[in-house]
Amino acid sequence: MDSAALGTAMNEIQRLKNQLQIVAESEATQINHAESAHEELQRLRMELNETLSLVERMKSEMNDCRQSEAEAMEAAREAQQQLEAIALELEQSKAQAKSLEASGDSSATAMEVTVDQDATNQLKGEVKSLKYEVGQLKAALEASEARYQVEYIQSTLEIRSAYEQAEKTKQESVERETELEAELGKAKANIDKLKATLMDKETELLNISNKNEGLRSKMEEENQSSEKESELAMHLKKLEHDFTLLKAALLEKETQVKGLAEKNDMLKIEIERGEAERSRANDEAAAIADTAKAGEREALMKLGSVTEEADKSSRRVARVTEQLDAAQAANTEMEAELRRLKVQADQWRKAAEAAASMLSSTGNNNNGKFVERTGSLDNGMNNYNTIAGTMGSPFSEDMDDESPKKKNGNVLKKFGVLWKKGQK
Repeated sequence: MDSAALGTAMNEIQRLKNQLQIVAESEATQINHAESAHEELQRLRMELNETLSLVERMKSEMNDCRQSEAEAMEAAREAQQQLEAIALELEQSKAQAKSLEASGDSSATAMEVTVDQDATNQLKGEVKSLKYEVGQLKAALEASEARYQVEYIQSTLEIRSAYEQAEKTKQESVERETELEAELGKAKANIDKLKATLMDKETELLNISNKNEGLRSKMEEENQSSEKESELAMHLKKLEHDFTLLKAALLEKETQVKGLAEKNDMLKIEIERGEAERSRANDEAAAIADTAKAGEREALMKLGSVTEEADKSSRRVARVTEQLDAAQAANTEMEAELRRLKVQADQWRKAAEAAASMLSSTGNNNNGKFVERTGSLDNGMNNYNTIAGTMGSPFSEDMDDESPKKKNGNVLKKFGVLWKKGQK
């Protein structure tokens, strides 16, 4: 019966050893899980930092887009001001052209027409440059709008992926925390069970020791053989040694379980902190997304107004170009008319000089010398009367008022001859 009890105790001790080994393996697994959870937490922190950097980059891109939009608006305003200045200069050139039409001074008129033509050419060059600048502004606005649309779509996709990644990470962390809590509860239950079993085995071992003491006393009384006594003593020492080892292993496992519990508490705190940071980052990302949407609507409204202003500027440029072409055609006609007037003025000046010389010579010379040439001057007189009637010269009226008919006829005949010679 004592041998059977010893065998049972040995089997129970072996079973306890196996359970302690299982507990050690479970604790190693829990340690691995804790390390993996810590690594996952570090990865979540890195992803959170990347999300925050992405949000900052989106903020800077939004600021750059707003700045480029402001620059485009400023350039459009400058182009509009330049177009208004050109329109004002065109009105001034029209006024000068009208004043040139009313003026009769040929030399001054020719110089002013040349200056106006130069100014017109300069204005046309400025209009062409403004057309080119307006085209560049339109292209820049279209490129900016396309780039803004691409960046907005990309940022929206990145924010959406960040949201999905954050939700996925949060779900995984919650599942991992639940698994760790379940494993920790199982480990605590196993440790409590092992403690109870160890207490039972200690009681049983104490009873066995008492029985062995009684048996030893009986054996001493009965003078049993020393071999059996030494064997029982060896078994007893072995049992005591195993009990000491089990007790030390149990204390060590309790220490490890306490350390694991502290680590799990720290991991819970870190997970809660990470969830709070993710929640704050998600709120910031949502606020930034709302701000980006509002900025997009505002940018689209401003872009529409800028495009409308650019179209108006283009239409103004077209109108200014048409007005410049009309002014240039009018200036060309005016130049031709002025050249014709200049030729006529030169002819009139020569005729006036000849008439003045003839009038001065009629008072000094005999009129009979010129009477003989009257017949030969009839054709010249007729030509002169035709030209004088066409041009409306004031000399004919003066001669009719100041001279008698005969003297006037002779002078006019002489004047016609001179005029004919001047035309030849």
